[in-house]
Parts: sequence; structure tokens; C-alpha cells
Amino acid sequence: MTTLVETLPARARAREGEEETAREEETEAAVTHARGLPRVSARRVAWRAVVVTTVLFWFGMLRVADWTGLRWLSFALTGRRAEYERLTAPIALRRAFEVLGPTYVKLGQLVASGEALFPDRYSEEFRRLLDRVPPFSFAAVERTLDEELGAARARIRELTPTPMAAASIAQVHAAVLDDGSEVVVKIQRPGIGELAAADVALLRFIARSLAKVSRHVRRANAVAIIDDFAGNLVEELDFGNEAARMREFNDVMRRMGTKDVAAPIVHDDLSGPRVLTMERFSGWRLDDTDGILASPYDGKERLRHGIRAWFQTLILRGFFHGDVHAGNFLLLHDGRIGYLDFGIVGVFDDGQKKNVLEYVLGFQQRDFTRVATAMIAMGTVDDAGRIDVAGFAADLEVAYAPLLDPTEGFKMRDMLPDLMRVAQKHSMRMPRDLVLVTKQLVYLDRYSRALGGHEMNVLTDQALSNLIMQDMLAAMFA
Repeated sequence: MTTLVETLPARARAREGEEETAREEETEAAVTHARGLPRVSARRVAWRAVVVTTVLFWFGMLRVADWTGLRWLSFALTGRRAEYERLTAPIALRRAFEVLGPTYVKLGQLVASGEALFPDRYSEEFRRLLDRVPPFSFAAVERTLDEELGAARARIRELTPTPMAAASIAQVHAAVLDDGSEVVVKIQRPGIGELAAADVALLRFIARSLAKVSRHVRRANAVAIIDDFAGNLVEELDFGNEAARMREFNDVMRRMGTKDVAAPIVHDDLSGPRVLTMERFSGWRLDDTDGILASPYDGKERLRHGIRAWFQTLILRGFFHGDVHAGNFLLLHDGRIGYLDFGIVGVFDDGQKKNVLEYVLGFQQRDFTRVATAMIAMGTVDDAGRIDVAGFAADLEVAYAPLLDPTEGFKMRDMLPDLMRVAQKHSMRMPRDLVLVTKQLVYLDRYSRALGGHEMNVLTDQALSNLIMQDMLAAMFA
């Protein structure tokens, strides 16, 4: 017969075991942070921390060896002097990110595109990560296709072993279907979900730890930045989201009567969360000015239609393509404008959609009171009731002056010092999607000036402004 003395320790041990299990589950839940990424254990995150630390330490030691001349000497003694390249800090960090894999490559791409937020030499070096990501094996490509598509995989008759492009999350292969259609197939990198979950958990832990001891990290809201990064990853890792946006984009074009702008048509039976099969587009990148000017099309007029389409999705459905760099924005050989890669989109609800359109129209009319009022309505200032709207508008006009320069293009860094002063003076913060809108306007303005000259500023072009107003009226009755 079990005695009370025997039972109590046993129950205590059981409770301790249950509490330990609960703590482990809580730790695991905290690690994943409920962001839609796969669940990973604290042990996996700890091991990833070891790997990241080791890689960064290794490249740090290479930097020391380069600074002391030992690295150059090693190249010289082994007959590889011609291969030697000075290992600057940006190069070392970029190479470390390449070794660390997709999540860090994605972070590096943010550095490359965040020219206003990072030193020029880092942004310039990290641009190599935009088109120099190492591909994964063709065997892994075929394995993913078999797992995702099953019997439908047989419809893909010709698949080029060499990828057309490799990016941080996926790579793209050209293919021909059984009916002769030319397509491209986007395949996700194997195991990226689990790796991204561990990396995000580690980055968030670091951000939270630094926020406890650094006022600057708290002011930068580093944890929110990591959470936003994680949210974007979740969206991009399910190719069903991108397919849905492409279908929605084409639906908007049909409803607005825009026949000369399109996204690729998705082959639903050959697509899934990790595979996306779509119509193949061919044409000129929008930064290929010489090619476009030599084409049989009016590049300026075609571009204006393409920019109008970007605004039409915002006007009618409240979303916009959030990455219109030249590789994703083409003049097609048949004369249409083609939009590619809907992995990054911005989305506004009806109220915010109205405000962001007011924000853009304020620029076009050079009405900075309208710009200021729209920004206040979007929650960019802490105490909207106490702000001096006239003073806020005047400061914004100074800060945004490079955006409206009639003689030359600009870069986001041109506005940064004045924007920082406005932010400090008026306790202003820029919502992520508003920053994304402004960044796309920078891209579009760059193409406009290249093809149309300095008089075709995307925010002051009267013909484009008239088209946008026309579409806004049409959307009211759509």
C-alpha cells in the first residue's frame, strides 16, 4: 500500500514535470511569437545563435587579418595576388550575410534598398545581394515540384535546370507546359520556413535585450521592425498570397478598362504554397532607357499608363505593388506594361486609402496643408489635436522639396535630414505602408525622368494627375 510519505514526493515531482513542460511550451511559443512561421524550439534558436556568432566572428577575424596585411600576404604566397580584394567592413558583412542564408540575405536587401537609412557604402555593397544570391540544387527543385504538385507535375514538360534568377526566398526556372505554353516556375528554397522562424526569434530576442539597455534602440522601435519583417516573411512564404494579388491586379485592370497593363496569369493547377507557375513575360526593364527608346513604342506614353495602373489598384482596392524596381516593371514586347513579383504589397483599409490618396494629390497640387492633414489623419503624430497644422505643413514643404525638384531626380537620402528634423519637432512617425508608398514614388519618378525628361515628374505631371482624378471619379461608381 502506497504511503502518504511516498505519494507526496511523487505528486510533487509530477507537478514539477508538468510545470517544466509548461515552461518549455511557453518558451517555444515565445520563440515563434505567433507570427505564422513554423514552430521551432528554444534549442534550435540557441544553436542558430551559435552559428550566427561563429560566422560573424570568422569574418571579423578576416577583417583583422586584412587590416594587418596577413590576408594579402596569404594571397601573395599562394600565387593568388590577382584575386585579392580588400575586405572592407561592408564587404565582410555582405559575405557573412550570404553565408548565413535566406533570412540574412533578405535583411541585406533591405539595407540595399534603404538608401536613406544606411551609410552609402553599405547600401551600395549590399546591392549585390539583389541579383547575386546563390541558387539551390536542381534536385531540390524537382523534389519540391513533386511534393507540391503530385500528378500534375507531369504537365511541366520542359524545365530548364539553370534558374533564370535566384532570390532570397525562391528561384525561378523557365518551362514549357504540355500544351506548349511558355511559363516560369517559382520554387521556394527548401527548409526556409524553419530557418526563418529561428532567425526571426533570435533577432527579436536581440532587439528586446538591446531595448532594455539602449534608449536609441527603444526610440527606433527595433522590436516592431523585426515583427514587421517577420510579418512580411510570412506573407512571402505562402505563394498563394502572391497568386491572389496577381489575380486581383488583373481584375482591377479589367474593371477599370485598362487593357494594356497586366500581371502574369497564374496556372492554379500547377501552383501551391511553395510553387507558383505563371505566364512568362518578355520585354524591356523600365531602366533600359536605350532599349525602350529604340523600341517601336512611345516609352513616355507607355510608362504613364503603367504608373496610372499602379494608382488604380490603390484607388479601387486599397493595395499597391510594393516593389516596383526595374526588374519587376517591364515594357513587354507586345506593347503592354507588365508587373512582376507581387511578394511585397502595401494594403490600406478604406479610411487609410482615402488618406493616402489625399497625401499623393496634395503633392501633385503642391498643397502641403493637404499633405499635412492627410498625414495627421493617418496617425503620424502623437497628439493630433494640439499640432500646429500650418507649421507642420510648412516644415513638410521644406523636407519634401527634393521630391518636387523640377530639374533633376533625387534619392531618399536627400530628404532624410529635414524629415528627421520634422519628426523630432512634431513627434512624427511614418507608418510602414506610407514609407512604402513614398519609396515606390521614388522608383516611378526615376523612370519618368529617364524617359520623359525633367518635366515628367511623377508627382507634378499634369497629364498623369488628370488620369488619376478621372480614375478616382470612376471608382466611385464602380
